[in-house]
Amino acid sequence: MHDSVYDLAGDDPRIAKSLRASLTKLAEGPDGLLKEMAEGVLHGEIDLRQAALSEAYGNEIGVALDKFTVYYDTLDQDERNALAGQAEEQLDVLLDGPATLSRSPQE
Repeated sequence: MHDSVYDLAGDDPRIAKSLRASLTKLAEGPDGLLKEMAEGVLHGEIDLRQAALSEAYGNEIGVALDKFTVYYDTLDQDERNALAGQAEEQLDVLLDGPATLSRSPQE
C-alpha cells in the first residue's frame, strides 16, 4: 500500500486498516476509475492524496462523497449517532478482531 495512506491515518492503526478495507472494496467494485485508483494505491503506485486532488480521480471521488452527503443529510440525529457507533465498532473489529474470536475452547 502506498505510504500516503499511512500518512493520512496518522498514528491510528484502525484508520490505516479502515482505509485499506475501503480501498480493497473499491478495487473489487465495478467503478472503472475508482477501481483503477484503489488498485494503484494498494499496489503502492499511486499517492492517495495526489489521486484525490487529481483531475483523473478527483471528480469521481467528489461524486461519491456527494452521494454520501445527500444520504447523510437525510438522517436524523439518532440515525447519525447509530451510524457513527457502527463505524467505531467496525474500526475496533479491524484493530482487535471480532469479539467472538476471544471465546475459550471449552465453550
